[in-house]
Amino acid sequence: MLTNHHTHCEFCDGQTSAHDMAEAARDAGFSILGFSSHAPLPFGTDWNMDGSRLGAYLATIRTLAAEHASPRAGIPAMGILVGLEIDFIEGLCGPADGRFREARLDYSIGSVHYVSPEGPPTVGFTVDEPEDDFAAHLESFYDGDADALVEDYYAAVAACVRAGGFDILGHLDLVRKNNGGKSRFREDTGRYRAAAMQVVDALAGTGIIVEVNTGGMARGKTDSPYPALWIAKELNARCIAVCVNSDAHQGNQLLANRDDGLRLAREAGYRKLTVVGMDGRRELPLE
Repeated sequence: MLTNHHTHCEFCDGQTSAHDMAEAARDAGFSILGFSSHAPLPFGTDWNMDGSRLGAYLATIRTLAAEHASPRAGIPAMGILVGLEIDFIEGLCGPADGRFREARLDYSIGSVHYVSPEGPPTVGFTVDEPEDDFAAHLESFYDGDADALVEDYYAAVAACVRAGGFDILGHLDLVRKNNGGKSRFREDTGRYRAAAMQVVDALAGTGIIVEVNTGGMARGKTDSPYPALWIAKELNARCIAVCVNSDAHQGNQLLANRDDGLRLAREAGYRKLTVVGMDGRRELPLE
């Protein structure tokens, strides 16, 4: 059963329209497609949805859901869910904000992109921004101390988990994206692992699903999915559910590196995936 709950479209930084993304998913045999455009922020960016477009986004995805709810020409029906990927910036915004509850979403993804050495509610910069920007900001904000940035990032993700209000945790260790070749920080040190384990410990018992996200691989930025295998093993040891998502920004990315995501989940010891379905959560045998 093919599912994807991390999908972007023209309402944020997606490069394929919602209509065409749904057509691509249906042609590929998906059973469930969840749209998760980057939610509006209290400030403007070139990758988040503008707040004035939220109503149109919700209406567009719900119209597509109705259009794909019935079989056609021998192609089975496909469930479409309306969600958002919502940034958590402590003291400023997050998935638990009332405006997102009022949107009556089918599900939401909680994610951290922004880090700041000044602490809440400052914004800082995004850990997944282009390489040159990241290098400049690491120097200007952290005096080049990548280990300090890593600790701030994981502290923010743990705070996001504790604040709650969402169903799926997005790209848990996104901070790896600009660490190609382990050039900025080592990922096998006690300091790094202790920082990441804050998130794992915070997740235990919350019911939040953690996505195995293949987007970094699809864009040539990482050689494995998020999260790293060792983190996935720690998640499994604590009975924290996972799903596999592509973080697609184009229709041809819906299945990108899916086999790698499934393989990581298996190697971590998982035998089932947990997804948000049309009538709540459901468990699927790991393919």
